[in-house]
Amino acid sequence: MNKQLLLLISLQELDILKKDKKNEEEVGFELEDLKEIEEARVKLVSELPDHLYRKYTRLTKRYGNAVVPVVNKICQGCYLVFPTQMISPEQKNETVTTCPSCGRILYWAD
Repeated sequence: MNKQLLLLISLQELDILKKDKKNEEEVGFELEDLKEIEEARVKLVSELPDHLYRKYTRLTKRYGNAVVPVVNKICQGCYLVFPTQMISPEQKNETVTTCPSCGRILYWAD
């Protein structure tokens, strides 16, 4: 899998985890993990190229999830069905690819 794509997926997972932890904190739980999550996030962001981080941030603000899987040739963000010839099996997850319909960053889960 492409390193940048792996970083984007990890960044999204950390953002989801951070949001969940903040929700738990609002309910009344005291959490110390939040600082560690933030430190890990800063490290991931520093490893990403600026243009990818800007795209990730813009997509997250617009959709909530910037990185979505493709399952059975279907974008799980907008449910666009990809034609068979759109991407070859050798190219799957080897480059950062975006959905032509919604613009989200894609990774192939199947």
